Amino acid sequence: MKWYQELGYEENPFSVNPKKNLDKLYMMDNIVEETAYRIKAGSVFVIEGKKGTGKTSVLMTAVRKFGGRKKVVYIDSEKLDKELNITHVLQERYGFVGRILNKKPKDMIVLMDNVHELSNKNTERLKYYFDQNYIRSIIFTTTDYNDVKFSDSLRDRIGTRIAKTPEITDGDAVDIIKARIGDDDILNEELIRKIFQYSDNSPGIMLENCTKVAKKALEKGRFRVQMIDLKELRKNE
Repeated sequence: MKWYQELGYEENPFSVNPKKNLDKLYMMDNIVEETAYRIKAGSVFVIEGKKGTGKTSVLMTAVRKFGGRKKVVYIDSEKLDKELNITHVLQERYGFVGRILNKKPKDMIVLMDNVHELSNKNTERLKYYFDQNYIRSIIFTTTDYNDVKFSDSLRDRIGTRIAKTPEITDGDAVDIIKARIGDDDILNEELIRKIFQYSDNSPGIMLENCTKVAKKALEKGRFRVQMIDLKELRKNE
């Protein structure tokens, strides 16, 4: 039995899986709507925000909305084993024949997560294919727009099309957790606020830490998290 099943949940209530939590995005409706608008308008758009603020989940909403007919490419730059060649990625949409004939589809939607890990060469490739209409729209996410290896010409394409994820307060943090656990008293408000502060005010990191302290409590035979569980977590890390 999984730890969360012992608490009466079918799934981890603190899950950070961006594909499973699209209905749990908090204060992100405007960014979700603007992302969809920018894709339809054929723009280059940047979503900026600290780790764990929902940037990947916004991209997953775009995959769900626009993902038909293999027109959407999602790439997490942090998980690339070697430098990405965006040409190969586009050709893969035509499979083996595309690689042989050097075919590239038109009007692709490219969703580039964690683009601060991408090389300047590949950002220039993306701009080239965007200018040649192979790519209809590009949505980038990053923790800091100024740290991305964008050329001046690509920054010109972006212009002012940059959205920042909202700052979350500790009161918002309580709302986020309560929306996940309802009236369950596994975590009280004071602990939620403390965990949020310990998590550098990041909702995603907070959820990960809620999982850790809930597991710690269960290991001790308790169904409620106590301050000692958070203190032990901080000590061990």
